[in-house]
Amino acid sequence: MVTGAAVLAGGAADLSGFDALLRASRPCMEAPTWDWDGWLGGAEPAVAARARRVARTASPALRSSIRVSVDAVGSAALPDLGVVVAGSNLALGRGYQAFEKFKAEPAFLSPRHGYEFYDTHVMASIAEILGARGPGMTVGGASGSGNVAIGVALDLVRHGRTDACLVVGPMPDLSPVERHALRTMGALAEPHGTCRPFDRAAHGFVPGDACAAVLLESEASARQRRAPIMAEIAGACWVQGANHLPSPDLDSEIRAMTGALTDAGAGIDSLDLVSAHATGTPAGDAVECEALRAVLGHRAAQIPVNAPKSLFGHALHAAGVVELVAAILQIKGGFIHGTAGLTDPIADDLHLVGPATIDRPVRVVLSNSFGFGSIAASILVRDPECVQ
Repeated sequence: MVTGAAVLAGGAADLSGFDALLRASRPCMEAPTWDWDGWLGGAEPAVAARARRVARTASPALRSSIRVSVDAVGSAALPDLGVVVAGSNLALGRGYQAFEKFKAEPAFLSPRHGYEFYDTHVMASIAEILGARGPGMTVGGASGSGNVAIGVALDLVRHGRTDACLVVGPMPDLSPVERHALRTMGALAEPHGTCRPFDRAAHGFVPGDACAAVLLESEASARQRRAPIMAEIAGACWVQGANHLPSPDLDSEIRAMTGALTDAGAGIDSLDLVSAHATGTPAGDAVECEALRAVLGHRAAQIPVNAPKSLFGHALHAAGVVELVAAILQIKGGFIHGTAGLTDPIADDLHLVGPATIDRPVRVVLSNSFGFGSIAASILVRDPECVQ
């Protein structure tokens, strides 16, 4: 069960602002602006003190991860809390800055870099601030990392390794090197371009400075402490296609979606929405459409499919966690956000949602996240009332 969530995305610094962005279906790729010291002033004193100490010299990306983590857990006392961080290569921008400093003045390179360059630094920082002593790890799955991390946390809770597990999708921290490489390989849209998933004019993805955290908890634990249940993660599946290249893999995508449905004991007739990976890259969007046809079968033209990245960009390893929050808000709010920029769909046999918001009940959402190296990860998110 999801009992807590927090997000920084699309210029929104809280859940209500993010909900408004989704309902308006108007894109905003800007990083949220917020005040670290002001936020600390409103945090629980002991947590704020640890955050000040741990994040004294932290990057904006790490501070954002700390904020959503603390906000998602809230005042819950969970000493055996697990922490699973989505992604790898989490501090490339920070590492680039350290290298530049090392080249200029090697004697003045901070010894902190000796442990901060590890991906586990994000997880360990969050764990220290929250006092989390349960399972801790960082899991990488390229752009599918968010859903992989959610699946790992789900397994930890299901198998009794912990009663509660925080999943964190950190804000991307790329250096100029990675951004240039993505551009030269043709993955990025032109500077100041628009993200147009599933549209014939699509020309690459637009990076999004976004991050999110969700608290997964066993139903027994949630009931015992009377925590509000926001949604259920009913199923998850992540697979690979034995291919190291960045090209999309049809078979993996089909297996991930089918596997998530099977894990949840659900069929396509239960689906109200597919939250697509859809980045705005022509090859990736075309393969995902083909996979959707194969999985949705006779309901392919009936089940709405929208593309969250059209509204707040592609948050890379954090995308799945951010989009889980978006799915939960649509379930709770009874609406389906539009896909900005979709005016000339690449498929007319699928129900690809256009730019306008649709008001209708949403109870079950299949959410996709796919990554380079033929990684495919899908989760099934369900209204908790479906299981009560």
